[in-house]
Amino acid sequence: MNDLTETNINSPTSDDKLLSLLCHLSSFLGGIILPIIIWATQKDKSKFVRFHSLQAIFFHISVAVIIIILVIVFLIIIFAGIGFSSIDKFNSQDNFPPFMIFIMIIFYGGIFVIVFTFFVYSVYLAVKAYKGELIRIPFIGNIIFEKVYR
Repeated sequence: MNDLTETNINSPTSDDKLLSLLCHLSSFLGGIILPIIIWATQKDKSKFVRFHSLQAIFFHISVAVIIIILVIVFLIIIFAGIGFSSIDKFNSQDNFPPFMIFIMIIFYGGIFVIVFTFFVYSVYLAVKAYKGELIRIPFIGNIIFEKVYR
C-alpha cells in the first residue's frame, strides 16, 4: 500500500463512496456545511465517511485561514503604502500610487491561484474517495487517519 493512497480493508459501500465524494465536492455544493452534516450523521456508521468528511472540513478551514492571512497581509501592506505615499511629496493626493496596482495584481492573483487549486484538489480528492481510496491531504490527512483508524 502506498503512503498517500490506501484502500480501506473493509471495502466501503457505494453509499460510503458517494457520501465521501459529496464531502469533497462540497466546495461547489455548499461549503463547509455539507461535510459537517455528513460527518454528524455518519460518524458512527462508517470510518471511511468519517475520515473523508473530517478531511474535507479541515481542508475548508485551512484554505479559509490561508485566505484570511493573505487578506490581513494585503491590508497591512496597503495601509503602510498609503501612509508612505502621503509622506512622499512627489505624489499628489489624487493619484493612486503605482506600486499599489502591482500589489493588488499580486494579491488577486494569489487569491485566484489558491481558490483554483482548492477546487481542482477537491475534485481530485472526490474522485479518489469515490474509487474507495483513503487519499490523505498532506499534514491534515495523516492526523485524521491516525484519529479515525487507530
